[in-house]
Amino acid sequence: MMNVVADSNVPKWLRDRPLGLTFGYVTAFEGSGELTPSISLASDYSSAKAARSPLQTMSSIDIPIVNLDLLQLGISGNLWPDISGVGPREGLDLLYPSVTAGIWGSVGIDSMALDAKILGKVWAPEEFPNPREGYEAQVGLTLYSPMMRLGGGRSVDLAVRADLTMADDLYMDQHFGISETEALASGLDAFDASAGLKSAGLSIGTAVPLTRNFELQGAAGMVQLLDSAAASPWVLERGELTDIWGNFGFAFRF
Repeated sequence: MMNVVADSNVPKWLRDRPLGLTFGYVTAFEGSGELTPSISLASDYSSAKAARSPLQTMSSIDIPIVNLDLLQLGISGNLWPDISGVGPREGLDLLYPSVTAGIWGSVGIDSMALDAKILGKVWAPEEFPNPREGYEAQVGLTLYSPMMRLGGGRSVDLAVRADLTMADDLYMDQHFGISETEALASGLDAFDASAGLKSAGLSIGTAVPLTRNFELQGAAGMVQLLDSAAASPWVLERGELTDIWGNFGFAFRF
C-alpha cells in the first residue's frame, strides 16, 4: 500500500523511468580507433521501442511528435563535434562543428521495433571555414526480451540492436576522402569517397535490478566501416575499420 501511495505522488512522466549515470568509453570519431571517456544519463532497456535510442550508432536527441502504441514519428537534432587533423587524421583538414537536424520514425511492439532516421547539417557559424557537411541516414532493428526475475520481482532487461548507416557524397568525401592538398600534407594517397553504405553497427544493452527501485545497467557495441569509408587511406593506414564503445552505471526508478 505504501508503494502505491508513493507512486501516486510521482509525476506520470517520471514513473518507471531510470534516473542515474553511466560511465564508459566511446570512439573519438569514426575510424579513429581512439577511445575517450564518457559520462551519460542512464538509459531505458525495458522494451525494443525504448532501447532503440540508447543503442543506435547514429546518436541524436530524438523528440517524438506522434507517439502511438505501434508508431512513433518525430524530429531529431544534434551537434556534430569537431574532428581534429591530428592522430590518424594528421595532415588532413580540421573539420569544425555544425548543428544537425532531421526526422525519424519507428514502428513496432515491445519485443521488436524497426526504425529509420535521416540527419544532416543545417547550420554552422560563418566564422568556421570548414564545418562538417552532408547527410546520414540509418535503418535499424531492435529486439527485446525480459530474462530472469531478480530484485523486487523485476525482470532483467536485455535488448539487442543492428543497424546500417548510409551517407551522401558530401559527407563521405569530407570525412573519408583525401584531396590533393591533403595528400601532400599527410603523405597519404589522394582518395575520392562516394555516397553509399558507411557502416554497420551491432549493440547490446541490459539492466539488472537489485531491488524494486535500484538497478545496474550497461551497454556495449561495435561499428564496422564499409565501402568507401573502409577503403579510405587514412583509415587503412592509421585508423581502425572497427570502432567499439561501452558503458556501465546505476539507476533509480520510482
